[in-house]
Amino acid sequence: MPNDSPFQAVIQEARKRREKAISECVIMVEADAKLLCPVLTGNLKRSITHEVESDEEKTVGAVGSNVEYAYWAEKKQPYLELAVDQNLDRIKQKIKEVLTPEK
Repeated sequence: MPNDSPFQAVIQEARKRREKAISECVIMVEADAKLLCPVLTGNLKRSITHEVESDEEKTVGAVGSNVEYAYWAEKKQPYLELAVDQNLDRIKQKIKEVLTPEK
């Protein structure tokens, strides 16, 4: 089947919408995680970032930090988990929008 088939166009459009929704979701979580994280020097807050990876079958988003004490900060005063919890309804809505066929 050629790559320019109507089915491929629909698949590519769905993938773009999926990637956009996941990107918006991780940006929301990242923003709230930065607001909620404990601050002593600000290093942890500045290190929080997001990443989105996608292939033909799925799109995965992650929010986190590469500083070595981020894990312990999360255990002592949850900020990442809380940021996800605070945005859960909005995340579900974004995913629902992507999965709902356009009319």
